[in-house]
Amino acid sequence: MKKMPYEIKQKLRQYNKANLKAKTLHAELVEIFEEYSVPYENLTANQVFGKYEEELVTEALAFINNCEGDVEDNITDIEEVFLYFSNKDN
Repeated sequence: MKKMPYEIKQKLRQYNKANLKAKTLHAELVEIFEEYSVPYENLTANQVFGKYEEELVTEALAFINNCEGDVEDNITDIEEVFLYFSNKDN
């Protein structure tokens, strides 16, 4: 074999295109969460423990990033943390 099959090259191009779209969507989501004062770290379970130990946290956004779990369950978990932070000062 002198070349990799064209089908594989096309799949790699499709995969790259999907990843670029995912990267754009991810950046948009991070920006939206910031607008609502919802820490990204608390949606990916990467928050620094210490003074924030009492705050709600989930790994649900990380699960979505990695295509893990049920998306609706992940959205429900994200919503719980989102509402905690968006209503925190009320």
